[in-house]
Amino acid sequence: MQRSPLKLLLSVALVPLTFATMNSALANADNSTAVSQLKTLPIELKATQQKVYLDARLEATNQSTISAQTSGIVEAINFDINDRVKAGQTLIVINNTQQQAGLSQAEANLAQAQAMNEDAQILMKRNRSLFNKRTLSQGELDSSIARAKSAAAAVLAAKAQVKQAKEQLSYTQIIAPYSGIVSQRMVELGELVNPGQPLMTGFSAQPLRASTSIPQNLVAKLEQNSQNNKTQITVKSQGQHFAIDGFTLFPFADSRYSSVQARLDLAEFEVNQASSGLIPGAWVKVALPIGETKAISVPQSAIIQQGEVASIYVVNKNQQLKLRYVRLGASLDQAATSLDNPQVIVLSGLNHGDVIAVNALAAAAIASRNHKAANTDSLEK
Repeated sequence: MQRSPLKLLLSVALVPLTFATMNSALANADNSTAVSQLKTLPIELKATQQKVYLDARLEATNQSTISAQTSGIVEAINFDINDRVKAGQTLIVINNTQQQAGLSQAEANLAQAQAMNEDAQILMKRNRSLFNKRTLSQGELDSSIARAKSAAAAVLAAKAQVKQAKEQLSYTQIIAPYSGIVSQRMVELGELVNPGQPLMTGFSAQPLRASTSIPQNLVAKLEQNSQNNKTQITVKSQGQHFAIDGFTLFPFADSRYSSVQARLDLAEFEVNQASSGLIPGAWVKVALPIGETKAISVPQSAIIQQGEVASIYVVNKNQQLKLRYVRLGASLDQAATSLDNPQVIVLSGLNHGDVIAVNALAAAAIASRNHKAANTDSLEK
């Protein structure tokens, strides 16, 4: 039986439609498989710690200016600005000719005083013996006793002069009181220095402390954290957080700004690239916990940021990706020095129980392929 031209035309027209339907079904199946392989995260309300950030300036706990304690000509300068020194090393050498001569004279005076004291003590003993034999008067004995006491006192005075002369001689060697870095040099080679004249300034890289002003209404929060032994105060520098050992509150308030000055002692930290911003004089942030609240937080990798517009891919029950616009809050700071995927608070756009794609770029690639497949189906139809 021969087909009519109309039936043959309809059969030929239905062939592309059938293939398009099959391609669409395969594409949806591939899309569901790809979505199921995405790393997802169920959204839930979590307790989040609220913090207040205060500006603070770092100070070196050990920072001082070394001054001359004796007079003389500068003979040697062993270190200069930005040099690192160790405790006990000699920084500056002053000519000690005058001090050495003073020590020699003091030692000679001591030897003379000791000789005179020895003679006076012997004379006093002899006079006591003579007085006991009734061959010496009381007045002569008293005089010898007084001379003996005076000679003994002269020895003590001479010893004190020797000690002082040795001290003056030691002042010709300017010694580093602690390990640190030279920040300023105020003397030149060959210059005559006098007692009290500043010679060199330095500081120790550790320990450091942060000086800040805390509003009066937050002072109670600071003291409460300390009493509960759960101090989570940190110092933030270049995006990294560093722990503290303790803090000191000044016993008075600034009436102009209604604040209290505080010093926070940083705990010992490793010197590396992360801590490169911890230097005296640098501005940092002090993170002060003030309470907890429940909020939704998502990984930074789940957010697509386009200018001021932020969006997140949500996976529905049918394993389909839906782009949802959200409003973001502050980033959640972590005390760790390295953080692979920081958390960001979502103020609106997500609800408890939603499931999101952790990797927004991978989700966008799948959504793009699905969109292209849908457009191709439309054209074929």
